[in-house]
Amino acid sequence: MARRRSGRLLVVSTLAFLAIGCGADGDLTGPAADACGPGPYFSALPIALSDIERIVVFGGLGAPGHTLPTAHAGMYLLNEGAAVSSPGDLQITQLRRTRYLVSPNRQGREDYGVLFQVCREVSGWFGHLTTLAASVAPEATWSDCQQYSTATETVESCSASLRNVLVRPGQPLGTGGMSRALGLMGFDFGMEDSRVDNFYIARQRHPPQTFHAICPWDQFGPALRDQLYTKLGDPGRPGLVPAGEPRCGTMTVDVAGTAKGVWVLQGSNPQPGNETAYLTLANYPYRPEDHLALSLGPNALGARVAVVGRQASGRVNRPFESVTDSQIYCYGPDAASPTVSWLLALTGPSQLDIKRTDHALGASPCLASTATWNMSGAVRLTR
Repeated sequence: MARRRSGRLLVVSTLAFLAIGCGADGDLTGPAADACGPGPYFSALPIALSDIERIVVFGGLGAPGHTLPTAHAGMYLLNEGAAVSSPGDLQITQLRRTRYLVSPNRQGREDYGVLFQVCREVSGWFGHLTTLAASVAPEATWSDCQQYSTATETVESCSASLRNVLVRPGQPLGTGGMSRALGLMGFDFGMEDSRVDNFYIARQRHPPQTFHAICPWDQFGPALRDQLYTKLGDPGRPGLVPAGEPRCGTMTVDVAGTAKGVWVLQGSNPQPGNETAYLTLANYPYRPEDHLALSLGPNALGARVAVVGRQASGRVNRPFESVTDSQIYCYGPDAASPTVSWLLALTGPSQLDIKRTDHALGASPCLASTATWNMSGAVRLTR
């Protein structure tokens, strides 16, 4: 299974759903129209555990496609055509059809998204269904079609609004898992709670849907949630066992006055869906208590995610929230790329310089005297 291709699968669905909202309150009926309790909201798995290879965190980091924390979670599936069913009492409010007009690995194919309301304040969506159950879309009328492009694909996205489509736990919604041969086995799962307001320093740089995003896995009853977490794992680092809290991940990474959080190349004007101008410095979401992640969008910095072990003291691999002065700090090397390290320094209350350093094996600047560190040739970013 090609992990990289599956990763790109997750990128497109985010773009497709950014412009979609759930039905107006007047269109809601049954439990979907009622005020939400505290949860959990789900009493059935949407996909059988035997069809799930792994689940991924909410707020995941995957530069350069997902340089910013990702406002949805998802699954990698083992079997093509895996049955997808409702995890709870839901009202289906909208469908999305995505056709891949230009693509390196799925040109001419299409998949579907299902938007739903759980209760008045909580909504969600599934992405990358390969078929839709007849009971969910008996006569879907596709409209509002638009085209957009990512770095690698051009797609056509159309929607269909539904009324009074109610489903019960375990009721079929369709199938997932497009192609094992092509590595297209991703299944997205996103949720929002209007009562939640995730914190961002530069709020204007983030789409509104990320403000209210919540972790889908935590909305299941304890027994089902524990089953799902047995499948938790980073597809890019399958040998690193997840541990620590928050187990599901988080969207809240910004800490004012420190290096921790989201940064953007100075003078850039990133467009929605293109996260290559961003940098996120945060706890590694699969090991948040003992590892750090540098999600590096710019090519000059490596256009990748680096993961390093957290150190409690000194200026090597220090927690980003501990970086509050103008000294230079060193991060690396990442076990996956042992010949690359990074130097960074705060140069103002909302300004950060960072520099990629390529070196021989065992010759990281992080192992050398701090007196040898310099920021010549660094990239400048701002909040």
